[in-house]
Amino acid sequence: MVTLEPVFVEAASSNPWEYFTVPGFEVISHCPDDFNATYARALERATAARAALLPGDFWGEMPTPMKIVLYNRPLELEADFLKSKPIDLTWSAGDPALLGSGSVRQAYPTLVGDGDTYISCGNYYNLLTDGQGLYLDPDSELRLAGRVPQFPGWFEAGLEGRFGLFRDRRIESDTVVLPNAVWISGAETAALQKDPRHARQLLPLASIFGGYAPEGKGLAWQAQAALVVRWGLYAREADGSDHRKAFLDFVRQSAREPVTEAMFRAFLGMGYAEAQARLDAYLPAAVAAPIRVPLGALDARPVAMREASPVDVARIIGDWGRLEGRSIGLQGLSYQQECLDQSEKLFERIQARGEGDPMFLAAFGLYALQTGDTARAREALETATGAGIVRPRAYLELARLRLEDALPSVGQGIGDLSEKDYAEIVRLVTVARLQLPSLIGCYQTLAKAMEHAPHKPTRLEMADLVAGLRLFPRNAPLAYRVATLYKGLGDPEEAKAVIDRALAFADTDDARTRLTAFVVRDP
Repeated sequence: MVTLEPVFVEAASSNPWEYFTVPGFEVISHCPDDFNATYARALERATAARAALLPGDFWGEMPTPMKIVLYNRPLELEADFLKSKPIDLTWSAGDPALLGSGSVRQAYPTLVGDGDTYISCGNYYNLLTDGQGLYLDPDSELRLAGRVPQFPGWFEAGLEGRFGLFRDRRIESDTVVLPNAVWISGAETAALQKDPRHARQLLPLASIFGGYAPEGKGLAWQAQAALVVRWGLYAREADGSDHRKAFLDFVRQSAREPVTEAMFRAFLGMGYAEAQARLDAYLPAAVAAPIRVPLGALDARPVAMREASPVDVARIIGDWGRLEGRSIGLQGLSYQQECLDQSEKLFERIQARGEGDPMFLAAFGLYALQTGDTARAREALETATGAGIVRPRAYLELARLRLEDALPSVGQGIGDLSEKDYAEIVRLVTVARLQLPSLIGCYQTLAKAMEHAPHKPTRLEMADLVAGLRLFPRNAPLAYRVATLYKGLGDPEEAKAVIDRALAFADTDDARTRLTAFVVRDP
C-alpha cells in the first residue's frame, strides 16, 4: 500500500484572498475591492471616533495589529444554523474543492483572542450592496479592558456596560452620536422624558465607586455608573463650565488607588452629597437627548491592496482556528476539532515549504503548544522570539515551557532552578512585560519562577512583581501569590502590606473572602 502525502487545495486564482492594512489593523478578504475600500474607511472612522471620545492614554495598546477576515459566501439557512458554528474560510467562487470546514456558514462576525492578539472574522455577503453606511468598532472595548493600570469596574461599566455611554454609539457624517441615557428600564426612561420630576432614587456614590451594588440593585448600579461617566465627560453647568478635564484626571488616579471621598473632592471640587445632587439634576437632560461629538479628520489616501500570500493566510486564519478551537465544553467538541483540523492543514502546508517568517512561526508555535506538541512548539517559539518579534504571548509561553522543563516533578522551593534556567526564564518574561499590552500571566509566571529561584529573590527582583500589582491592582489571585512569596521569604510585613492594598481595591465578595483568609492565617 502506498501512502500519499496530504494534498492541499489553494483558493481559485480567479478569487484570491486580498490583503490590506489600516493603521492598527490587518485585513484579508474575499470581498470585492469596492467593499474592501468601504470597510477600510469604516475602520478609519472608528479610529477617529475613539480619538474624539477619550484621550489616547485611555486606550490600551496592542502589540500587533488586530486581524480581520472578511468573506462573502451566500448564507445557507440550515435547520441547525447557529451563530457559534465555524466559518468556511477557504471558499472561493467556482471552486468546488474546499480546504477546511464544509459545514454551516456564519453571518455574524466573531471575535477571538488571547490577550495580545485578536481576530475578528465574519461573512459580509448581506452587506456587499449596502456597505456605504457601515459602522464598525471592533477594538475599542478591548483597548479599554486591556489598558493598564486597569480602570475600575464602575468606569468600564459606565462606558461599555449594559447602559454604557459608548455602548450604542454611531457615526453620522462627521459626528459621533452617543444616544440618550437609559435609566434602569425603558419604562423608567420614558417616564423621565415625559416628566423630569418623575420619582427616582440614586444610589450612594460610595457604592458606585466601591464597585458593588446593594442586593437587588444591579440595574440601578449599572445605570448610575453610566450617568456618572456621562456627567463627568459631557455635562455643563449653568455658567457653561464642564468637569471633563478634572473628571479624566480623577479616573486616571482611580486606576492607581482606591477612590475615597477626599480623593473625589480633590479633583472635582465637591463632596459626594453635592455631586449626588448634581447627578440627580442632570438625569432628565441625560435621558432627553443624545450627545454629538465632532469627528476628527480622516486619511483620504486610497487603501493599497495586494493578493495575500499563503503565509498571510495561514498566519491569520490558522491563528483564528486555533483560538476559536479552544475547549468550549463537551457540546462543542466536534466544532473545536473542526477548527483545529483547519488550522493544522493551513499551518502544515506552510511548514512543509520551510517558510521561516517569524510571525508565522509564533502563531504555529502557539498552535502546537495548544495541541500538546511541546517539542515543535518550543522549536518554533525559540526561532520566533530569537528574531525579536513583537508578540508577548510567544515569549510568555516559551518561558512557561522552560519553567516546566526545568522544575522537578515536585518542586521544593528556593533552589530548584539553576542560575542559567532562572536567568533565561526571567529574560523571556521581561521581554514579554515590556511589550504592551501587559499580560497578567507574565507576573504569575515570574512569581512561580521566584518561588523556585536558585537564590533568595532580592528586593530589586521582588520589585518587578510589585510593579505587576500596580498594573493589576484588582487581581486578588496575583496579590495572594505575591504575599505568599513574601511570607515564605520571611517578610510578613511586606506580605501584609500587599494584602491590605489589595483589599482596598477589592470590588467583589470572592476577592475580599480570599484576601481576608490570608490575613487570618498570617501570624
